Amino acid sequence: MAQYSQKRILRSISKPLLQRYFESRSLLSDFEWDEYEDGDPAPIIGALDALEPITQDSVDIDLITVNELATDGGSRLIYEDAVFWKRRWAPQLDGMANDCERALLALVEDRKLVERVLGYNEIDRFAESRWQRWTVGKRLQVEDDEEHRDRLGQTLRAIFRVEGYGRRCHIETVERRDPDRFCCFAYPESRPKTDLGYDDQDHFIRHARRTAREIIFVYRKEDGVLEMVAGGDKQQREQIAEAFCKVMLGLKALPDPQSKPPYDLSVLKRGDFTFETNPADNIAGVEIRLLRFDLPGKGYRRLVLSGRATPDVPDVLRALVDEAIDKSKVPLSTLHVSQAKLCFKFRGQNGSRGKSLTFEITYPDRCNLKDHGYDAVAKKYLVKWGIARV
Repeated sequence: MAQYSQKRILRSISKPLLQRYFESRSLLSDFEWDEYEDGDPAPIIGALDALEPITQDSVDIDLITVNELATDGGSRLIYEDAVFWKRRWAPQLDGMANDCERALLALVEDRKLVERVLGYNEIDRFAESRWQRWTVGKRLQVEDDEEHRDRLGQTLRAIFRVEGYGRRCHIETVERRDPDRFCCFAYPESRPKTDLGYDDQDHFIRHARRTAREIIFVYRKEDGVLEMVAGGDKQQREQIAEAFCKVMLGLKALPDPQSKPPYDLSVLKRGDFTFETNPADNIAGVEIRLLRFDLPGKGYRRLVLSGRATPDVPDVLRALVDEAIDKSKVPLSTLHVSQAKLCFKFRGQNGSRGKSLTFEITYPDRCNLKDHGYDAVAKKYLVKWGIARV
């Protein structure tokens, strides 16, 4: 996501779409759109400066939203949600000139859809290492109603009130598809902050504001896994996760984090292991590009083998294992596979060139796959092959 610039956003959007946006908000009714030239935002910025500060701020909030969603990922999320909900304007997205236009079109047509997509986008922006995970059970009944959302808010407030803040807490929930996930956002009030700035009467003052802390819960129903992003120390994070498990999932307590890890890479050591796939998924082949072994014995010792297949050596990693490891001294059974890099190669369709997908899995619970497109296909096979637990 690029740094927000009002000028850049306005310059990126065509005149018809800008006019449509301002008309939808009953703004700039006296603006001379016939004289406006695409790519020159100065006249619009000048017209906005003449509006009330509160109105200017509301336009800025809309344009900041456009900026946040003006990425490949944001456009994909908008398109997927618009198609799923059968919005009549979904076909127009293909005709937009860029991601900024797609985001503004969605904002004009369906603000509720944009709010959902913002939630999806918020989840996707966090790196894999930021998520903490617990195996909680598959297909649990999620209590997503006003009563339980209020109870979750009350429980989280109690956790933070011990530290002298958290007087308020806002809860939002959303369902994601492919795969199905229940997502919950909690915004407990954080400690107050003070900024220097101006009020609506242009007085220079010191503003006191109460920001919100962001907590994200994602329950993967089919996998039985709870994922969470939250600040704080280990004890506080476990209290937060337990609050969600008890209130929203109906569990008696937070499951033991020492339960079986989500990923087991040991099958990749087997010489007879094959990547069996369904022809319907159009997979041309799967390669192991890297294996990292944790060695037995004292000390922190690892062996990393990396290579790429060739026509002469299609299974280069297993050949490297045979060359690099003296199995009479170090049996493969004593080696722990702690990381692997796999490459899926997909066949091209309709004359197009085939694509590939390369990703890493790190024991016990790290994988940089997303939840859409080819990534979702790869995730399905990790389960099928016994690499990912369900």
